Order: sequence, then structure tokens, then C-alpha cells
Amino acid sequence: MRLPAALLVMAACAVPPPPKHVATTPAPHVEAAERTAVLADRAHLAEAPLILLGDSITEQWETAGARVFAESLAPLQALDLGVGGDRTEHLLWRLQSGEYDHLPVRVAVVLIGTNNLGTGQTPQQTADGVHAVLDDVLARWPHCQVLLLAIFPRGVQPNDPLRLAVARTNVLLREVADRDRVIWLDFGRVFLAADGTLPPDIMPDALHLSEAGYAMWAAEMLPVLDPLLTP
Repeated sequence: MRLPAALLVMAACAVPPPPKHVATTPAPHVEAAERTAVLADRAHLAEAPLILLGDSITEQWETAGARVFAESLAPLQALDLGVGGDRTEHLLWRLQSGEYDHLPVRVAVVLIGTNNLGTGQTPQQTADGVHAVLDDVLARWPHCQVLLLAIFPRGVQPNDPLRLAVARTNVLLREVADRDRVIWLDFGRVFLAADGTLPPDIMPDALHLSEAGYAMWAAEMLPVLDPLLTP
């Protein structure tokens, strides 16, 4: 199969661990305790080869993206493990709780980091946090592959400070993805209008996706997922 131009399958290389700081240090997401418990219960009942790890953008596959999920990802036995408000340190804590360890993960989709930037962490700190998440996932499921998604654009205008921070972070994440068993996929451009703005019918609040946005996400991701999940 010919892979999309935005997809880079990176070669194996030795990757030193990221430095220790707030984004790489596991921390409980106290405000999300209820969602965390729901996901733990859900994971214990699942036999999911495909998991989706992320923040509210991933969690909302269950709301704004529910119809698209049912049509495109549910047939792949996908398990949505997104938690609204999560930063990399929260995802690390949740992974290290061990609640997901039994899952027979073959592919983990990772989209995390926009909340790190939104709460004042730097692009480098955010990329380090994603690096730590990759280290954990690859070690936790030694036979899985990780589909690392570039952080989606945010902010209506192209010169929005957070839009620029996302772009700087994605440059760093592409380097973080340069390792065995990690696939880098950047399709943020599909959400943008011709003038570079974020249309409200795709991202109503210039951050979260509408159903149309989830349909775009699925269309870009499914051609990559299908061969990864095929025995």
C-alpha cells in the first residue's frame, strides 16, 4: 500500500530518555478522577488491540465524534482512553497505574500535548512529555506500534500564539518519533481553510472538533491503521 505523503515511518535508533521536569513526571489528574475510574472499569472488560490515548480531543470521540467512531473505529475494536484536560504527566500517571496493562495492544494512537502548551509549558517541555509517553507505551506493550499524531492546530488565526507553539512542538515531535515502532502522522492541514484560519464548522471553539472534524480525522488515520492491524 502506498502511504500518505504526511506519513513517515522512522528507522530504529537509540533514543536517550527525556529530562525530568513537570511534563515528564507522572502526576494524578485529580479533577478527572471520575473519568479515570470509568476508563479503568472499561479497560478491564475490553480486549482491545487498538487504543486511543489523549485528552479531551480524543475523549470526544464519544460525543461529537460518536457516529464516526461507531462507523470507522468500533469495527477495529478501538478503545477510547482519552481524558479531558489531560497533559502528558497525567497520561503517564494513568499508564503507570497498571489499569491498562492486560490489554492486547497492537496499535496505540497517541495525541497529547495541547494542554501542556495551553497551561504555559514550553514546546520543548511538551515534546519531552510526549517522549516520556512513547517510552512508557513502547515498554509496556513490547509488540505494539505507536501512531504518534502531530498536535492539531488551534486558535482561529495562523498567528495565534498557541498555533505557533503547536507548530514549534510538532517540529520537535517529528524528531521524537524517529525511532523503531513509532509512526509519525501529521494531517493538521486538513482542518484549515485556504487562508489558514480554523473554520467554526470544523473546530467550533478553535480547539475541539465537530463531527465533520472527526470524519476528517478518521479519513486520514484509517488508511494507516488498517495495515497495522491486519494480521
